[in-house]
Amino acid sequence: MECRMIGVNMKLLIITGYKLKMMLSDRLFFAAMVIIPLLITIASGYALRYEKSNVIPIAIVDEDNSGYSRTLVDRLAEKEGFKIESATGEKALEMLKGSKVEEVFIIKKGFEGKIVNGENQGIIDLIKSPSSFSADFVSEVVAGEVIRFITGNMAADWVVGQYEKNGKPVSDTLADEVISYTDMQWDPKPLMTINYQEMEGGAAKEVQRVYIPAATATSAGIIVVFIMFFVLFSSGWLIEERRNGTLKRLISGPDALIYSFFGNIFALIISGMLQVALFSVIDKLLFDVDIFTGILSYLVFFAYLLSVISISLFLSSILKTPAQLQAGAPVFVLLTGFAGGCFWNFVEVSDRLKVLSKLTPQGWALEGINRLLLYPGSLSVIALPVTVLLGISLILIPLSYIIIEKQVAK
Repeated sequence: MECRMIGVNMKLLIITGYKLKMMLSDRLFFAAMVIIPLLITIASGYALRYEKSNVIPIAIVDEDNSGYSRTLVDRLAEKEGFKIESATGEKALEMLKGSKVEEVFIIKKGFEGKIVNGENQGIIDLIKSPSSFSADFVSEVVAGEVIRFITGNMAADWVVGQYEKNGKPVSDTLADEVISYTDMQWDPKPLMTINYQEMEGGAAKEVQRVYIPAATATSAGIIVVFIMFFVLFSSGWLIEERRNGTLKRLISGPDALIYSFFGNIFALIISGMLQVALFSVIDKLLFDVDIFTGILSYLVFFAYLLSVISISLFLSSILKTPAQLQAGAPVFVLLTGFAGGCFWNFVEVSDRLKVLSKLTPQGWALEGINRLLLYPGSLSVIALPVTVLLGISLILIPLSYIIIEKQVAK
């Protein structure tokens, strides 16, 4: 029994290696399947840089490194909608030039000392991107936090002055106690809040805003589209072998047809995952875009790849000529790609479009990828997308083999 299993594995390995060599023999085609999506990602990622999002990226340079300056940074980081990056001056400017942040706030040396002395001029410098729409708003928020420090110190000075004026003993902790009490007036709620709502159908509905960078969302969608392109165009072997009689000759050998069938599936899986790996590595090295948050991301891509392979096998089993596949594949890929959300930020769409995307394997793949970007390492968030994608494979792969077997037996 063990020898038979080894023999089966060797046959599959040999066939898989042969089919893989045939697929990768066209190096120009394989390279195009990596380079073209990268170029599209650059263009679309740049075009979508200013799409609607709920996060304002800000760099803060703390030259004072005092208790007040550190508290200011912490308070800003706690505010919803801000993404704070602490950096040196040179690094912050690089981030601004690279459009990774919209503004740079430089907390100048002597910040705490000036506030204690009641000064509020020349304590923070602002450098902003010319394209920033948020600089004025963020400046007001930062100014509000500075005023919070100033009012606390003004209150402490006034109370200490009143104690001294009336001849009351002034303890060493009195000023700190007053500042602490003044600070408490800002909590648990500030004097003014902003309630963000989106209007839909005439009714106000509170929504939970999430943010996925445009370049990341675009990269995920583009690679999902090109995986399907690559697999569909690489599945023409089935039609060719059926037309030239290769499949009929295979059926005469013991289990030769099933070995060839699954050998091709394994070869497609290997070449598809190789395409994903190359794309992700180049994307990370050149553009610092990372669509993989761990091994679970590869699980989603594997399930999607298997579903695409099953679709390609099914189409190849029912189409008559390679010309039909070559003509129909681009139309099928583009239509399902648009419906699946590959060409727009999947997170920033209406519920109706998301329902439409669930009718495509691309939509389920992006659902799993984006969920992992929001909740890295959580298996539960991708359970449904992976189950649906594997379910497609479990239905179409056996169905395709049955159709092929009946065609060859005629």
